[in-house]
Amino acid sequence: MQLFRDVVDECGFLDLGFVGPQFTWSKHYAAGHSVWERLDRGLANYEWLTKFVGARVYHLHSDSSDHCPLLITLTDLKVACKKKIFRFEEMWLFDKGCSDTVEAVWLTNEFDHSNNQILGKIEKCGVELTKWSREKFGNVRNELEKKRRQLAEAEKVAMELGLNTRVRELKSEIEILLDREN
Repeated sequence: MQLFRDVVDECGFLDLGFVGPQFTWSKHYAAGHSVWERLDRGLANYEWLTKFVGARVYHLHSDSSDHCPLLITLTDLKVACKKKIFRFEEMWLFDKGCSDTVEAVWLTNEFDHSNNQILGKIEKCGVELTKWSREKFGNVRNELEKKRRQLAEAEKVAMELGLNTRVRELKSEIEILLDREN
């Protein structure tokens, strides 16, 4: 490690800091204790920092790895509000509600008999399938988000108290939900 530190000093690298959870790696032992470390870092020299003043390092969340992925942006991360693009989900094909929804839209006569009739029905199908999916499958996604929030809280408690039982339980529950979502 000392050789690595020497190279960092020799090159004049500076730690870019981070936004997000404090640690980028964790190990949860069955005995109940955990180890938490900030292993992963964004480094840059002074010249790079002057070219990319707004650069930020984000510690992201991972359900499948003991490391947090890093996202380095050259400007502040802003979430753009766009209309969500409709995407047909393959999992819908295994539920009768999907074909019922499509059939119900296709049999309506609310569109005129012009060339736009088919396009109108396709768009209406997308809207109705989105509503149907939200009611039928939205619960899995909502539950997943809820469990992720609980995991973040449980990790804070585990860091303070040194007990990781709840963290391991939640990770297992998240894995099951991810399988259901996939």
